[in-house]
Amino acid sequence: MKVEEFLKNYLTSKSDLEHAKHTKEISLEIYFNLKEIFPNNHLLNFENAEKLISYSALLHDIGTNLSISLLKPHNKVSAKLILENKIDDLTIEQTKTVALCARYHRGSKPKEKHKLFSSLNQKDKNTVKVISSILRLADSLDCNHLQSVQNILLTYDFNKAVLTLNPQVNIIFNKGIKRVFDKKKTLFEEVFKTKIYLEND
Repeated sequence: MKVEEFLKNYLTSKSDLEHAKHTKEISLEIYFNLKEIFPNNHLLNFENAEKLISYSALLHDIGTNLSISLLKPHNKVSAKLILENKIDDLTIEQTKTVALCARYHRGSKPKEKHKLFSSLNQKDKNTVKVISSILRLADSLDCNHLQSVQNILLTYDFNKAVLTLNPQVNIIFNKGIKRVFDKKKTLFEEVFKTKIYLEND
């Protein structure tokens, strides 16, 4: 199934579609910022990075509507829909990666006890961790589905080993965003072995 078909079939509200598109934009901004800051970080150099990040962000919430009737968390439903339909221009392994990134954009972090994750090779596991950690940040920055965060910039203090994320919005007036960001940033900090803060922390 083409990504556009996933969106048409499963994201029925304009708000959800705009959130998906905006999460994609923020995710890519974070990724490219990280590539500039850490040009030699092997975790960031994976094949088809832009496509895998984009698809993971666009499809992370496609299970939202079905989750209500299925009585299951929407992230798990999203992963199931991706696996069952397969993404046309990706390999099976890449489709698994996108499905797992949707699975891990909230809730549980990647774990070896999760059968699908444990079936991947180490390189693909790292890719899932990297994209999921970025996706969690991006999703938190649009948790209100208002696209209020624009043009983010990451800076790194090499002396303190601390990243600062500076979104073009006053976080003081978006307390909900800061709270969700602080909750969802832990995977990112584990993957990149650095602390990350919003500008107004």
